[in-house]
Amino acid sequence: MSMWTNHADPITVVPPNYREVDYIKITNRRAFLWLNVMSLLPLTASGLLMFGALLVYHEEMGGPLVIPALSGELPSLVGLLLVLLVLPLHEWIHGLAIRRCGHTPRYGVKLLVLFATSDGALFRRNEFILIALAPLVTVTLAGLFVMVFLPYQLGYWIALAVVLNAAGAIGDLWMTIAALRFDASALIRDEEDSMRIFARMGRAGYL
Repeated sequence: MSMWTNHADPITVVPPNYREVDYIKITNRRAFLWLNVMSLLPLTASGLLMFGALLVYHEEMGGPLVIPALSGELPSLVGLLLVLLVLPLHEWIHGLAIRRCGHTPRYGVKLLVLFATSDGALFRRNEFILIALAPLVTVTLAGLFVMVFLPYQLGYWIALAVVLNAAGAIGDLWMTIAALRFDASALIRDEEDSMRIFARMGRAGYL
């Protein structure tokens, strides 16, 4: 089955032959603490990738393919705002993926953390994984591409934005790993800071 399942056929009601088999809440104290610690992993990996690419572009390739209008150095405040804009961008990309799967996204803030969800929506496992990973993959690839055309000073801020986005995606990665414990027939309901997993009766739904 394609990762982009039939988006014209969204599911909102749990089928009668499905039952809830798992409930995962990422904002309980223990999980929240572990997620903050584990965020160092994608932060470190993306930092090595982005700043390594930045060095390669400028040291090994003799500099980027500079667009004249983008030359120069951003003031620190403007650069910081650029980095912080990646947070709503992250959720907006979640929302685009949710809409692509046939549901209506809703955005909000919980415990000072931005989120995107869809009330009452049930996502097929592969849809859920794609929605979860869309911001991490999109922002990282876009950042790597854009840096080819930027001078070092601008590329530095883009790299920082990508690293922040990757660190913030630790919850998405954790829920992806949880979803992968079940086969593609599983249905998942996103509840802002938690997920409910439903599997077809007569089979565990586990891989």
